[in-house]
Amino acid sequence: MSTAEHLGFRPSWSARALNSSDGGFIGIVMSDLYSAALAPIVVGAYRQLRESGHEVLLSTASLSQPGADRTLEEAQVAFIHDLRPSSLLIVGAVRDMRSLGPLAAQVPTVVAGSREVDLPVAAEVFTDDVAGMDDVITHLVGLGHRDIAHIAGIGRVGVARAAAYEKAMARHGLGAHTHVEWGDFEEHAGYRSTREFLASASPPTAITTAGDPAAAGALAAVREAGVDVAVVGYGNAPLAGYGLIQLTTVDPDNQKIGAAAASALLAARPGDDAARQIRIRPRLVVRSSAGRSRP
Repeated sequence: MSTAEHLGFRPSWSARALNSSDGGFIGIVMSDLYSAALAPIVVGAYRQLRESGHEVLLSTASLSQPGADRTLEEAQVAFIHDLRPSSLLIVGAVRDMRSLGPLAAQVPTVVAGSREVDLPVAAEVFTDDVAGMDDVITHLVGLGHRDIAHIAGIGRVGVARAAAYEKAMARHGLGAHTHVEWGDFEEHAGYRSTREFLASASPPTAITTAGDPAAAGALAAVREAGVDVAVVGYGNAPLAGYGLIQLTTVDPDNQKIGAAAASALLAARPGDDAARQIRIRPRLVVRSSAGRSRP
């Protein structure tokens, strides 16, 4: 052992995988290298797994540019499959995850930060959209807003947050004021939808969005028009705290989502494929983008 240490020898993962039932490590597949939301989930999961004494290998599922259709990097999937992880954590999702199907069927698998992964998984861990959007609407109603619109995202996350917005509006007796514009999570969608809102006969006094980039686009349209409309995002991305934006938003606590996903993965057993849904309670971060409604 002293000679091995002197020579700088390190155990080989590939050799270990050939000589045992698995490679003795946990694989993390991050769906989108560019995502500011997914990185904290990975950090939270990685720290939890390392503190529990596990080796971790991180792989990127997609290298697609922001705004492009994210496609799975088949070579990366094949690489992590050949090394035979003992379990698998998928962070986020891309358009087609079927290549991960054979691996997910063989080892305990958990998904964090997404509901788009149609694979056999033991648990799905994500933000509590109902609680988050209820906090948003409660805050805006407290500021005197009633005409509150929503710019929805795409996929299951977008649908879930739009439904949460509608539920919160109904709870406050504002069902007749509900207005959903279907866009996506990106800045251009927020800008375009907000321009349409502002050109309507009865523009809203407040706009909520499914994600912070869309909220940044909404803010740009509001400021360009020179009107006083409150804007609230979802995600607490780094841009939300920038001095020029100061966006009121929902913080999903992505590191906590990652840590909870890691705990669920450590508790999972082979054959667990009836997904438990674990929702993490978010919190509202109040900044200057959402002011009081003006008569």
